[in-house]
Amino acid sequence: MKLGTFSVSSKAGEVLNWSMGLYLAFSGLSLIDNWTSAPNEGQGLITQAFATFQSSSMIQVIEAVALLATELTMLEVFRRCLSRNKHFTAQLAVIVVMVLTFLIAAASNLPMFLCTPEEMSSGVSGVALSKFSTFSIACGLVLFLTNLVLCIQLIVKYAGRIRLYGASLIGCDVAISLANMVYGYIYNNVGGVTMDQITTYGTIVSILSFVLGLAPYCLLRRTMVAAD
Repeated sequence: MKLGTFSVSSKAGEVLNWSMGLYLAFSGLSLIDNWTSAPNEGQGLITQAFATFQSSSMIQVIEAVALLATELTMLEVFRRCLSRNKHFTAQLAVIVVMVLTFLIAAASNLPMFLCTPEEMSSGVSGVALSKFSTFSIACGLVLFLTNLVLCIQLIVKYAGRIRLYGASLIGCDVAISLANMVYGYIYNNVGGVTMDQITTYGTIVSILSFVLGLAPYCLLRRTMVAAD
């Protein structure tokens, strides 16, 4: 009979609960950060204050580190579950996912430390930023392929919540890509669409992408049940 969930210790369950809670909290902060952007005079007092706080590069790095730590923690517990069930190839795929997740986060945030704000805004560091961006894209492509391998393995070998998590690894990415493609098509090719409508569509796609981005980790958490 195929497993539908993994059993973990109560201590591991607490770690997962804390990781999931912090992941959702910092993901929400990151979403608000994207919406508020840089502070400007047109914003309300509270929004402007929050935007000023969020615009600090150190705050953004803290958010990124917290998200990375929670993601890696949940993946590590999942990897140990796979190890106990002697599923070597899936365990190896999870390790690769963890490494790539770390590399992408590092490539996204290192420029804040290596380049001054003046260099970032003036374009002096354009070559370095381009290299980091290219590296991040390459890692993202490898991550997608690794997730595809992991997805197939989990769907074939397991059932229930584990299978659903495996399907979400690719399904959510594909859904996000399709949503962005539709938005891009509307923005570039559909006539008679007002800027207000485009902004509304962009907000919808942003929220949809946010939810779909959270889904795999939420499903990952549900694959592991703490023993009584």
